[in-house]
Amino acid sequence: MIFRDWLNNNSKIILFDGGMGSEVFKRGIKPGMLPDTLNFEQPDIIYEIHKAYYDAGADMCQSNTFGSSFINLENHNEGEKIREINLRGLENIKKACPPNRLIVADIGPSGEFRPPVGKASPDQWVSSFKKQAVILEDGIDLWHIETMSDIEEMKAALEAVTSISKKPIISSMTYKKTKRGFFTIMGDSLEKCVQFQEDQNVDVIGANCTLGSDEMIDLMKDLKPLTDKPISIKPNAGQPRIDSNNVAVYDQPIEDFVHDIGEMIQLGAKIVGGCCGTSPATIREIRRLIDSRKT
Repeated sequence: MIFRDWLNNNSKIILFDGGMGSEVFKRGIKPGMLPDTLNFEQPDIIYEIHKAYYDAGADMCQSNTFGSSFINLENHNEGEKIREINLRGLENIKKACPPNRLIVADIGPSGEFRPPVGKASPDQWVSSFKKQAVILEDGIDLWHIETMSDIEEMKAALEAVTSISKKPIISSMTYKKTKRGFFTIMGDSLEKCVQFQEDQNVDVIGANCTLGSDEMIDLMKDLKPLTDKPISIKPNAGQPRIDSNNVAVYDQPIEDFVHDIGEMIQLGAKIVGGCCGTSPATIREIRRLIDSRKT
């Protein structure tokens, strides 16, 4: 298994891809549209984004299936297309993936909270994620369950995936920085989340989205002492501003982001990449940084 070999190689820093949604919006897709439906409506756009990330030097990229769980698709009136959306997502990334690179199945939150905020139950979450995972299992090398803000929803997603797959899992929570430290919006502390992920025996403990690269450095300092597991980091390119077209724009210079990624590698990050606002150009510069460390 290539991914596990990479994890066991102490000198290997694994380069992930960057943002998908922000790249889609650059191509004129209207905010509010579910990017996952482009897998069959405009597959060339998705293929081109995947290819650009692989060409930039990413060791692995994730499928355009972040919002393709059954509950989320149902909320967009696309539930009956769950198989088509996920399968076409796999087709697009397989077409773009060069030899000796990896395909990561991307699973994001359902968009439905548990009571009292929402109405989702753990059983509904498990069923929803399992419907998605069964479709993705045969075409991928590993899983990324990401941008989770509720330990209970992460638990449901992990239960769904591990019930049908033995492939490696990156488990990424999303945090906000407070005066008391890092917490999810559901009030779960970094320490609580890491202990939970340790107990679940995930392969990689990660953090992504919400935080810019400068704040992610601070999170990395707090996270590293809490676990001996490999750590995955995918920050945003700073904080967004909303432009006149109601599109989120990220203004952080690439060199600043890459500098911060370098700091996180020094702090012990094993997998690095970007989330919202990062681009193939960002990944190309991180590739240069990683390669320069070998010389």
